[in-house]
Amino acid sequence: MEKVIQSPAATTASTPPIEPPATVSAAKLPAGRARLIWWAAGVLSLAIILTTLWVQIPAFRTHVEDVPATFYYFLLAGFVFAMIDGAIGMSYGITSTTFSLSMGIPPASASTAVHISEILSNGIAGWMHFKMGNVNRKLFKMLIIPGIAGAVIGAYLLSSLEHYSTYTKPVVSLYTFILGAIILKRAINIKRKAAPGQSQKKIKRIGTLGFFGGFIDAIGGGGWGSIVLSSLIAGGRHPRFSLGTVKACRFFIAMLSSLTFVTVLSHVHWDAVLGLVVGSAIASPIAARVSNRISAKTIMLAVAVIVMLASVKSIYGFLLKVL
Repeated sequence: MEKVIQSPAATTASTPPIEPPATVSAAKLPAGRARLIWWAAGVLSLAIILTTLWVQIPAFRTHVEDVPATFYYFLLAGFVFAMIDGAIGMSYGITSTTFSLSMGIPPASASTAVHISEILSNGIAGWMHFKMGNVNRKLFKMLIIPGIAGAVIGAYLLSSLEHYSTYTKPVVSLYTFILGAIILKRAINIKRKAAPGQSQKKIKRIGTLGFFGGFIDAIGGGGWGSIVLSSLIAGGRHPRFSLGTVKACRFFIAMLSSLTFVTVLSHVHWDAVLGLVVGSAIASPIAARVSNRISAKTIMLAVAVIVMLASVKSIYGFLLKVL
């Protein structure tokens, strides 16, 4: 029998080809293109929001024409606070509110600025978590209605007390101090594991937690993530699904509480609102990359110390006026 010898060309044809480097880099293009599309959509949404405000609200138009110096302060602050939030998944509201109070803005206006600036970023974050399958629909349904109810009631009460901001400001500062202490505790225990045989009990009163978190978030300008997300994880819920669900709910809570604030308040500090919106929008596409290179524990410790010191300063200033 004649022996058949395969030619080098046939052998090469039967062997799976080695993927060239150019093909590998091309495979990564869709992900980069998707990020570019999300970024463009965010910029377009921001442009539409700003155009609508310019046409519909004369007071907003006047502020934009004057461009007060506080706009640039809040622009930088919004960028920094959004970077922090991208790194540790929380603290944007509490840091922004603390900064706003230190700049002399009343509590209701400070909470308004924070919540309006969170609508776009949380909408994109919530949608992406939903697309990635990180949203627990059952948990979402249990949180969303009580959370919105608590946020609307809290926003209405705080707006109604805007004339008494001299007295509500130290109360909100006390709240921010407590949240700073909670962040500090989480930073210290970030790598501490539960003791052997110690089991976590899954939290059951989701509706009550949602209402309380939404109410406190509107009153203090932040705390939805710190209160609700921390409680869910501490109560035995899965961290990834808890984060995705809380972020998805956050969009609706920020939108409804912002609508309540704008409707009830007679005056809104649009320079602070615009600065936080633009600053956080610029930071959102790069926050995730930077967060991977910085220790979350270091950031949380720094945030806790800054928030607590600023809160103490505000309370001390109020006591000096009273006494």
